[in-house]
Amino acid sequence: MHRKMCIISAVVFLTISTILTGQTDSRNSLTIETAVSKALENNPTLKVLIKEISALEAVKIQSGLMPNPELSVDAENLFGKGDFVGFNGSEITAQVSQSIMLAGKISKLEKVAEMNVSLAEWDYEANRLIIITNVRKAFNQALVVQQLIKKNKELIKLSEDLLENINMRVKAGKISLAEVSRTKIIINSLQIALTKLQYEYEAAIMELKTLIYDPTFSFTELKGSFKYYFELPPYDTLLVQLESNPNLKRYESEYAKQKAVLSYEESKATPDLTLSAGYKRLNEISANTFVLGASIPLPLFNRNQGSIQEAEIRYDQKKVEFESTRNRLTLRLNLLYNRLNTLLKTANQLKTESIPETEKAFKIIKEGNLVGRFAILDVLDTQRTLFELQNQYLIVIGEIQSVKAELEGLISKEIK
Repeated sequence: MHRKMCIISAVVFLTISTILTGQTDSRNSLTIETAVSKALENNPTLKVLIKEISALEAVKIQSGLMPNPELSVDAENLFGKGDFVGFNGSEITAQVSQSIMLAGKISKLEKVAEMNVSLAEWDYEANRLIIITNVRKAFNQALVVQQLIKKNKELIKLSEDLLENINMRVKAGKISLAEVSRTKIIINSLQIALTKLQYEYEAAIMELKTLIYDPTFSFTELKGSFKYYFELPPYDTLLVQLESNPNLKRYESEYAKQKAVLSYEESKATPDLTLSAGYKRLNEISANTFVLGASIPLPLFNRNQGSIQEAEIRYDQKKVEFESTRNRLTLRLNLLYNRLNTLLKTANQLKTESIPETEKAFKIIKEGNLVGRFAILDVLDTQRTLFELQNQYLIVIGEIQSVKAELEGLISKEIK
């Protein structure tokens, strides 16, 4: 696979450089690096493609071999009558024939086989990118849900502590018993949301394990952080980098293959020459002679016209396929770019405006509750609003990670 080192080096970043960073593995935690590594190691599709490349390499070796010579032995005038009784008048000929493939057929057929190997290598790289992207997205989704569960448990704990404080104030006759019921209702809704998150987490972990293809591999938690500091390049820059996508790069090999096929089909219009040489024994006169021969088909009717025309059409067909693939990937790039740009703006607004303002409001209402200016319910509502915004911020960051991973998979390059 030496001819694809350029694309391999271009996508290595996906396994060693990630947005969700986890520098070390603990015994019971899983980092995104480990998840990607195991997925690449265990994925059956990649294993099949590696075997396919090896098989096509063997086909290339076979296509470069000359035809074997043929040995033939003929005996004439045997077991007749008169002078031809037994072997008396027999003629025995032993000769070797060799087919000579003209017009460079062997080298041209070998070139076709070489391009088939190259295409299989591009298929490997395309699938490798897809696997890496899918694992990163699945890991990110599971990590976000894991963090949401922690945040939700934290909110429930704070609400339960507040409930104890409310019970004490009710006993002291400072507030109404209705505040207790309202607080319990809020806690119940939070517990329902937590149950839903736990189910989503189990589903996300199951998807991740499916991508890893290792039923014996176990872990208790995911290890990563929520950093998304990068500068989104201009769209035109990414559009140029899209040309590095293996689904587009493979057409360089597709064109080369079709040209090689056309050249090979054209060479088949030239018939092959067969040469022969041998020894002939004339028993009737007890003499030995040598025989030489040459034969070549006359291309009067079949000059391989149909196959040549087919090869020309196939070459034009690949041009249409290339344009279709490029348009599809360009459209996907445009959608992902706009989506990522929107998510980055949303995350920035949440981080710099919505969350800070809600934190200020929560502080004011919490302090005001202590002097009787705000009810307990106001404190709970503001606290829940703050946590919802923080959760929304985590979800947006998670979407940023997923979209960025898919975008990097399209351009085969890391966005820093």
